[in-house]
Amino acid sequence: MDTLIKKKNAIIKQFAENSKKKDFLLLNSLLSDNGKYEIQDNNLDIIEVGKPEFIIWYNKKLLTTTINEITYDKCLHCYIGDTVILFNGGNFPRKIKDHSERSKTGLMIDVIDEKITYIKFCFVFAETENKYVFECIGSRIKEYMREGHSFEVAFSKAHSI
Repeated sequence: MDTLIKKKNAIIKQFAENSKKKDFLLLNSLLSDNGKYEIQDNNLDIIEVGKPEFIIWYNKKLLTTTINEITYDKCLHCYIGDTVILFNGGNFPRKIKDHSERSKTGLMIDVIDEKITYIKFCFVFAETENKYVFECIGSRIKEYMREGHSFEVAFSKAHSI
């Protein structure tokens, strides 16, 4: 069992590191042809797709960003204890749809027979605080007001970040 966990974590780490390097061929080879992968559609809704659709979506995302930071955490909700990857503090690859969503997203990855068979967005982490977007904005407004700004200025500044 311990060997399986080590192999799974090694594949997850390969996925993360090769995402940072933008090694599209290796990323493609890590994914199972029969896997299920979550992405966002054009309306920023989460949908589950097969490998070809995921590769197209993920590669487009990688081409438009630089991954500067990779953090590993653990899921505390649907698959408690599973490893979660957070790219750039949880700001990649998923875009936030509205202020009622969590401010950070991780990728939870399942591996079977040394292939990634499932990638799911994760929002509840053991170590990383993940407030809702409206909570983050509210905190920034309060901070600006403590600095002496009016509510209107603080509101404007908080929404411009």
